[in-house]
Amino acid sequence: MTNMKSLPKIITFLTIFLMLAACQNTWQMEVITEDQQSKLIDTALTNFYIEEIVDETEDDDESVSLSYLLSHHGFSLIEELTLYNVQQTIQSFEWDEIYEMTRISTQGEIIVGEETFQPTSIHITTSPILEEIDYSIMDISPTVLSVLELPPLSETLGQSRTTTTAERAVMIFVDGLQYEKLITLIEENTLPFFKTVEEIHTGLTVFPAITTSSSAALFTGLPPKDNGVYGYGYRSTEKQTLFDIVAENGLNAVAVEGHGLAFSIRNAEIILSGDRNNDGYTNDNVLSNSLEVITNRMPDLLFIHFHDVDDMGHEFGPDSEQYETAIKTVDGYIAQIVAALPENTFITIFADHGMQNEENGNGGNHGQLTKESMIIPIIFMEK
Repeated sequence: MTNMKSLPKIITFLTIFLMLAACQNTWQMEVITEDQQSKLIDTALTNFYIEEIVDETEDDDESVSLSYLLSHHGFSLIEELTLYNVQQTIQSFEWDEIYEMTRISTQGEIIVGEETFQPTSIHITTSPILEEIDYSIMDISPTVLSVLELPPLSETLGQSRTTTTAERAVMIFVDGLQYEKLITLIEENTLPFFKTVEEIHTGLTVFPAITTSSSAALFTGLPPKDNGVYGYGYRSTEKQTLFDIVAENGLNAVAVEGHGLAFSIRNAEIILSGDRNNDGYTNDNVLSNSLEVITNRMPDLLFIHFHDVDDMGHEFGPDSEQYETAIKTVDGYIAQIVAALPENTFITIFADHGMQNEENGNGGNHGQLTKESMIIPIIFMEK
């Protein structure tokens, strides 16, 4: 029979034993750049950290997208992923071949499709295209505020990219405009307005490269981990926005949209254009509403959102005639808007994300950590 005096010792021993057993489930994994020297993630990945990320994203009970995790720590364009166990290479992958099906689990597993690995480190080779990137979508609002000589956003990772000032500003948002397709059509001399633009900058959007997350980053100058808009299902942010500062300083803003707001805009007059002539498009109505505002009541800040390029990209894919036609049409619409604007107006034209072909060949999509989705055109110009 157990001595009652020894019971506390037994309980203490069992407690320590259970704690040690639990510790056997702990793990640590490093993420290292291609030179195998500099760690881009300050703290090594652990089971505790991945559990926090899983809870944060509400994505899955036991794993999270590796794309999300890497983008969370500043990775944007990736060439290759190599898994190591101590000093031994387990497996190398071309990122474009695995990005959609790769996850990291709370058990320290890298899951690539149906294969599972348990490495001690991940080595990332970033894309050389990164050297060609000029700006970020998070730079646009800081630039507009600077041009209008307004206070900066209280929190932002973006930077003002000009020293010019103007009486008013216009933001022209072409949803789903793929950078490479835009450049190709310009080189083919099929976009008369864009052909006249002095410089089209290569920019990066945020991951996931979708309208809600990109819009939040656009308006706040902050990435999803800071503005709280992680993807679908998030349509507003509590962080300070461009429109908040405009209103707080006594200026007025008008936002011309299509059918509805893809992302909540506060402190601006909202004009929903819809498809009034039932032709299946909203851009023509966005154009007419924008021209009416410019002609009759030009605000300090005018925000114009064209949707049809994205719609055609989803339905037919970025290599389709329909997608290209939508870009050519919006090229003409933007030319009309710019011609109607008064002098001393600053203009920025940009996309929220790109567009890529669906793997099954049926239409297009975006949202992934790929150059087709992540690289966007950004234009700053004056009139």
